[in-house]
Amino acid sequence: MSIKVVLGEDNVLVREGVRALLDSYDDIEVVGVAEDAPSLLATAAEHEPDVVVTDIKMPPSFQLEGIDCAHSIRDSHPDTGVVVLSAHDDEEYAIALLGKGQSGLAYLLKDRIAQGDELVRAIREVHAGGSVVDPSIAERLSGRRETAERDRELLDMMAKGLGYAEIAEALSTTQEAVDRQVTDLFRSMAGDGGGTTSLVDELKRLHEAVVEQTESRRMLASFVPRQLAEQLASHPKTAIEPQEVVVTVLFSDIRGFSTIAERLEARQVASVVGKHLEAMAEVVAAHGGTIDKFQGDAVMAVFGAPEPLADHAERALRCAIAMQERQTELNAVGWDVVDLPEMGVGIGVNTGRVIAGTVGGGGRLEYTVVGDAVNIASRLQNEAAGGEIVATESTVVAAPGVICESIGSKHVKGREEPVEVFRVVLGS
Repeated sequence: MSIKVVLGEDNVLVREGVRALLDSYDDIEVVGVAEDAPSLLATAAEHEPDVVVTDIKMPPSFQLEGIDCAHSIRDSHPDTGVVVLSAHDDEEYAIALLGKGQSGLAYLLKDRIAQGDELVRAIREVHAGGSVVDPSIAERLSGRRETAERDRELLDMMAKGLGYAEIAEALSTTQEAVDRQVTDLFRSMAGDGGGTTSLVDELKRLHEAVVEQTESRRMLASFVPRQLAEQLASHPKTAIEPQEVVVTVLFSDIRGFSTIAERLEARQVASVVGKHLEAMAEVVAAHGGTIDKFQGDAVMAVFGAPEPLADHAERALRCAIAMQERQTELNAVGWDVVDLPEMGVGIGVNTGRVIAGTVGGGGRLEYTVVGDAVNIASRLQNEAAGGEIVATESTVVAAPGVICESIGSKHVKGREEPVEVFRVVLGS
């Protein structure tokens, strides 16, 4: 029987390349793919694969989602092996994955994918219940383990009150050698060496947490109101009580980008999407909106939550107009990619009642809005052509200062009742 594999990777080119590689083996079948951590967990639960192959860092936050997913999947499905692919040649990441002593896990550098059948070997090994660590990292871990064991032995003897002479006799060495070893160990513990003790490890983790929290607060404040950023950063596991509010939701998406991306290199795709999303986020922030999420090259923004805005509908429409203008500027300047066609953005806007608050689980929370009003905005975005903004009657009525023209009633997917749709006149 074939080994059933679920593949998690946010980069579409890498994902499809790995899928094609695995499909070339007769004993491996890719049964599902995912582009972010939540969908990876959902896909693994749906297909119950033999093995999950995942990138180490994925949306939503590009931290250690692959490692977190690996532990979660092993806890929920002990018979499912997990191979974590990483661009980080760092033993600390491997320890984070394998340090709990679980079997059925593998940490492999992405460079190994192109070297024979290293990835397939890892898949077969974790399927059989074994574990794998990349050879280059394994070599360094072996050296570190020997040093740590020697230092631990020395500390144990010192804790028992043994003098240098007794320690030297126990280790079959000289007192001078013991003195050098103790000196090196104390320097290491003080931070003047390799840092092999649990104390140094704890200090490193503490510093890393402080840096991460500061960076998270700074990044979060770039996209959401300051009060919310402070609350989420200071109390990341504390939910914000859901409340029913009227807001305006905006969705935007580059038309036909998947086709364009097929002929670009991965770094080019990342550059184009990064410039586009950065520009769109700046426009949203300038109009008082909140970035709810990025999904590929798509943007979801909310106006009127978490901070109330009396004119949220007009702000959203004027933001949409400014986004189209900014996209025109980006097309005019160019994308540092040869022969890249001009890209048009389709935007859908809707005003309605939603539930706003934090959602999530497993210690991971995010602020979002949910409800029928969100779904309508998303469907309208799918209807909008490149360079076009479409909005519902509820938004247009609430924004009399923006010129719009009716394009009639439309049936949107998932709704029985038709929706009155208007086209925003650019430059209004």
